[in-house]
Amino acid sequence: MASLGMLLLLLWSVGVAVAFPSFSADTEKVILVLVDGVRWDYLNDSSYTGFQRLASNGVKAEYVTPVFPSNSYPNWYTIVTGLYPESHGIIQNYMYDAQMDDLFLMALHSNASHAHWWNDAEPVWVTAEKRDLKSAVYWWDGCQVMIQGKKPTKCEEYANYWVWGKVNKDTLNAMTEILDKFQKDNFRLGLVYYEAVDANGHFRGPDSADRVQSLKDIDSILDNVQNEIARRGMENQVNLIVVSDHGMASVDPEGPKIIDIEKAINLKDVKLMLDRGAVSMILPEYGREEKLYEDLKKASIQGLTVYRKRDIPEHYHLKKHKLVQPILLIADEGYVIKAISDPKRMKPFAERIFKGYHGYDPYQVKDMRTIFYARGPSFKKGLIAPPMEMVDHYNAICKAMGMEPMPNNGSWPRVREMLTGNALRPELHIGPDKKPKVVKFSKAKNSLGNKKKNIFKGKRKNSAAFQVDLQLFYVILSSIFTISLSEKLVCRTSFFT
Repeated sequence: MASLGMLLLLLWSVGVAVAFPSFSADTEKVILVLVDGVRWDYLNDSSYTGFQRLASNGVKAEYVTPVFPSNSYPNWYTIVTGLYPESHGIIQNYMYDAQMDDLFLMALHSNASHAHWWNDAEPVWVTAEKRDLKSAVYWWDGCQVMIQGKKPTKCEEYANYWVWGKVNKDTLNAMTEILDKFQKDNFRLGLVYYEAVDANGHFRGPDSADRVQSLKDIDSILDNVQNEIARRGMENQVNLIVVSDHGMASVDPEGPKIIDIEKAINLKDVKLMLDRGAVSMILPEYGREEKLYEDLKKASIQGLTVYRKRDIPEHYHLKKHKLVQPILLIADEGYVIKAISDPKRMKPFAERIFKGYHGYDPYQVKDMRTIFYARGPSFKKGLIAPPMEMVDHYNAICKAMGMEPMPNNGSWPRVREMLTGNALRPELHIGPDKKPKVVKFSKAKNSLGNKKKNIFKGKRKNSAAFQVDLQLFYVILSSIFTISLSEKLVCRTSFFT
């Protein structure tokens, strides 16, 4: 009788465990590190130990093609939404909204934190928070904005690299803090932004010693983080994903070839010129669009392509958004568009010429290509993946953290081949209802006129339902055997006594 009671109690406890599964202890987490301005060929040197460890223990893409324009803000938002700029709305580093009469001038300018710029899409940290999955974001611009009514649980706002004396120490501390939050506070996602490589690529040059050193610095940080993950015994929980937003093109040592549109136009026809360098947009004064466009076309400026908004190539995935201005200017590689001389009509007003540039057509200029590395329980080991698009990252991030992605422009076939484990088990992923899609058990029918069902029938061998059913079957079988054996031992003991 006692044995029967023990068996019933055991079966009840197993049933409860299966009916209310908890995956928190085994659920994969994601640390996403964005290293700004890493060209796809920077890491060919085997001395970068941290990146080499990521590749040998995980996945490395041959290269990644950014979205157009290959500038920071459009690609940052593509990484965390999986959308092209014409869908997510951050179409350039500098933008003007005529309806709101508002300028977007990047971080450190308060207008960049106005929610209307960001609300066309839902970044991954907002999706996570909506599904009760905590996120921590460090220096990734946008985390300070209330996007669709949500912010990350923790946000460290963007900090200016040039006045940040301990950026490397703080970056390592941020990643360590994320691991603490994973272990102690059940966070699911951490994002970290690192600017040094891009900053030195611009101001010192892509081939400069300063740029090389900045990449070695983040490589050392990534090496230390991988050591810390191993020390904590979290290698089967933490996915470390390292990406960049674009590459960097060198300019001629004698200086870039300058495109000066002011020689071809009447400045009074320009209401606003946004950005310079590789790509720029122009808002003409009312009624001056056709004249301004014709003046630019007739000038046949070497190294410059001019588009009306309606003629922008479809493969740029740009022209459908309202913030794209009527005229788009694109420089060829090696050329730089100069700012016009009127500060009221030019945003930002800056005349400095850099030693490295991005923003060029990523489908034509190889130096705009960038990187993708990832290791952890959700990624295969030692895989060199075919070329990726920037829109692909989002699916990899969501799947790796066990979250159903929002609709996006990424290619699932390109991502699927690099994933493994729970990342390929959508029934475990948290959806909009904040619950995993765990397949419920079909109750076996009893003999009172109802049919009994084979609990394994119709279930794929690698499905969650099959695995849990099989586990339950073995637990029950083992329990019956153990109790039966214990009863025999009791009987034998009673006989001898």
